[in-house]
Amino acid sequence: MSEHMEHQRNASPRVIAVASGKGGVGKTFFSIHLAARAAETGNRVLLMDADLGLANVDVMLGISAKASIREVVEEKTGLNQVLVHSDYGFDVLPGGSGLHTLTRLTPHQQQILLDELDVTGSDYDIVIIDTAAGIGENVLYFVSASESALIVLTPDPTSLTDAYALIKVLSRQRDMHRFMVIVNQADEIDAQITFRRLMSVADRYLDVHLDYMGHIPPSRDVRKAIQAQRLLSRDGGCPKAMQQTLDAVIRQPRDTSRGSGLQFFWQHSLNEALVSEPSLTVSAQGVNT
Repeated sequence: MSEHMEHQRNASPRVIAVASGKGGVGKTFFSIHLAARAAETGNRVLLMDADLGLANVDVMLGISAKASIREVVEEKTGLNQVLVHSDYGFDVLPGGSGLHTLTRLTPHQQQILLDELDVTGSDYDIVIIDTAAGIGENVLYFVSASESALIVLTPDPTSLTDAYALIKVLSRQRDMHRFMVIVNQADEIDAQITFRRLMSVADRYLDVHLDYMGHIPPSRDVRKAIQAQRLLSRDGGCPKAMQQTLDAVIRQPRDTSRGSGLQFFWQHSLNEALVSEPSLTVSAQGVNT
């Protein structure tokens, strides 16, 4: 084992939350491929499906999960008993589907999950949290509990508006000021234009820094892969731009400004939630500043 890998094994896991202001932008599809690519490059990876109540990571992977986060937060079993190993080299923490009670975790349930993940997280190099879309309480909790936040959007004006709203709420209510951004369903030119529009309004009204990580071009193979419950192959089917974007996210330096360790991030999120201001709103006509 190399000195770099040995250091990585002993360090706290890198925690990345993948979020989006709007649903249907390819967030979960990207999260799964990010987990697979990270595992392929030698990392021990946990993918947590945090779209609680409407979870679908297990469905997209063709995994049959016998239990989910529900059993963990209800203290019926430990997190280790819920994890499922995928065929792509990473572990999955199923989120549970059709369970309305999970859409808003109580502080006690959040603390249970915090404690379980703090213990289990030490077994991994990277923890990827696939959140729900929007600005719900669970989303704000999981994203602010992470070391890094990655925002997925498309060139669609409503996607751009909602991505800005999510960034605004996280920066003003949860003290997050740096975000990775990828643009899905866009060629390189449209992706750059979309990112610049987002950065322009963010620079003007928010105290945040946005890192452009790349784009994913439209592809018929994506729909075929989803229907077949499989991942795009790097040998064929996975666009080169998507491969480069995945690698860019994995290579992105860790954000040391926010401390370290799962316990730090989750406790920080709980503290921020207690003092958060009322939720900000999104205008259907455009971006509210």
